[in-house]
Amino acid sequence: MLLRKQIESSTLFCGDAFQIMPTLGDVDCIISDPPYNAKTHKGARASRIDFDSITDAQFIEFCGNAVAQARRWVVMSCAWQHAAELEKAGVPLVRLGIWHKPNGSPQFTGDRPGMGWEAIAILHRQGRKHWNGGGHHAVWVCNVEHGEHPTQKPLKLVMDWVSKFTDPNEIILDPFMGSGTTGVACAKLGRRFIGIEKRPDYFELACHRIADVHRQIDMFASTGG
Repeated sequence: MLLRKQIESSTLFCGDAFQIMPTLGDVDCIISDPPYNAKTHKGARASRIDFDSITDAQFIEFCGNAVAQARRWVVMSCAWQHAAELEKAGVPLVRLGIWHKPNGSPQFTGDRPGMGWEAIAILHRQGRKHWNGGGHHAVWVCNVEHGEHPTQKPLKLVMDWVSKFTDPNEIILDPFMGSGTTGVACAKLGRRFIGIEKRPDYFELACHRIADVHRQIDMFASTGG
């Protein structure tokens, strides 16, 4: 049974993204952190990744669906191997950016350089493009933060994506919302949010985090702040 929760301007689904996305209709933007490939999951020693990886075919299918569904941008962190497949598959990759992690994990074997960054795929359907970043490079420098989700992205990083790629009151979809960081950023910045998460435990975590932010906003407004 599909679980759906409405928290102020946030609509949250517990279920499979591939099944739920086609039922939602168009959204303005998609900002997400899809599962990475099996090799990346296996090599992630710094955190215990306890959810399924995604195959190349599934990733390309998701990207194609996302570009068709988003009226504007699709922004997502991804394994660099997946990013390399996008142009070959004919998916409209506008820019490949990076998240540079100054405090990222070192190369534990010591026999080669550490990674220190993650790929950011920035997609857009054919047509006119607009963002709020001006001439800003597609490079984000932000420390890793550790939360209750093993691959939780820093709120500062995601808020910058929401600020630069979306406008107030737009509908932002995160089909792999994990602990709900994109939803938290949308609540803080006045965007409507739709989130999908397959794991019930992470879904509940996302609900709590997003509800807390909306509650703080309501309290601040009620006191005239």
